[in-house]
Amino acid sequence: MNPEYFAQEVKGAVLQAKERHFYDDIRAQIIAAASLGKDEVTVETQSAIPNEVLLELCRIGIDSYKKGETESDCRVTFNLAKVGE
Repeated sequence: MNPEYFAQEVKGAVLQAKERHFYDDIRAQIIAAASLGKDEVTVETQSAIPNEVLLELCRIGIDSYKKGETESDCRVTFNLAKVGE
């Protein structure tokens, strides 16, 4: 195998794993809140959740608003009350 190709392949896999972890963590926090019967959950991440993702969640009934941002922390509150209506 070409070493340059191998390195690029590994880099791509690492970036994909990091992105997947980012979204899996958000999903887990939302699902945990819903399983506890909560209508709202504040999710904390180390970087901002893309607006496209927030818009798609809103489209399916999960509204959100930003609760605060610092250099190392982003907080978004999700309203789960309308899901399933």
